[in-house]
Amino acid sequence: MRARDLLLVLVIALAGCGQQAEPPAAAPVVTSPGPELVGCNAGPSVAFTPLPVPGLAAGIAGDGPVGVVIANTMQGYHCDWLVWADHLVKGGFRVAVFEYGFAPRAVGAEAMLERGAGEMTAVAAALRKAGAQKVVYAGGSLGGAVALAAAAKPEAGAAGVVSLSGGVEGQAGTAGRLTVPAIYAVAEDDTSGGAATLAKELHEATGDSELRVYPGLLHAGEMFNDPKYGPELLADLDAFLRKV
Repeated sequence: MRARDLLLVLVIALAGCGQQAEPPAAAPVVTSPGPELVGCNAGPSVAFTPLPVPGLAAGIAGDGPVGVVIANTMQGYHCDWLVWADHLVKGGFRVAVFEYGFAPRAVGAEAMLERGAGEMTAVAAALRKAGAQKVVYAGGSLGGAVALAAAAKPEAGAAGVVSLSGGVEGQAGTAGRLTVPAIYAVAEDDTSGGAATLAKELHEATGDSELRVYPGLLHAGEMFNDPKYGPELLADLDAFLRKV
């Protein structure tokens, strides 16, 4: 090999040794998506945005300083609340719905209320982070009992409670610990049996509360569908929410 060619080879080799190898590309971080709310087949179309609450399927809609977090019945799910949620959004309120992260019937009454209240409080905290300045705890049937259990805890920071055909036997003591206003609404001949009597007992045990008894048979979220008193119920709840 000629000297000139040998010198050229050496220069190229040395230049190559001076280059730094590019680091291997970092592996993409894969995160598992959280639970999502199922689609609803009937009722108003409410555009819920996913609400980040660890381990729960939750959604938020609407705007405004007052937020309402709604707990479901024993076997129900968030689609039962579309009529009220749609009304709340149009009225300038925020609303959050969620699905229990456990099977209520499987854990027993005490754990059912405790776990449900913990989940509801977590949803309320996320609702505040989203912009709500005050949060009202609401629910129907079991959800009404859960709302009472949650709102009675000082750390929940509740501004009020809405119970529709809600509460459980022996919860008068919980109602007595409430330091915020509450409204109990129930159909006079509620098909679940005993709901009207229970609502009256809880109302009497609560320091600051309203009681609304409507003629009819419907239970919890179904009450909004009654053509006779549905609009009146919505108006009564609006008036309560604007006072908290």
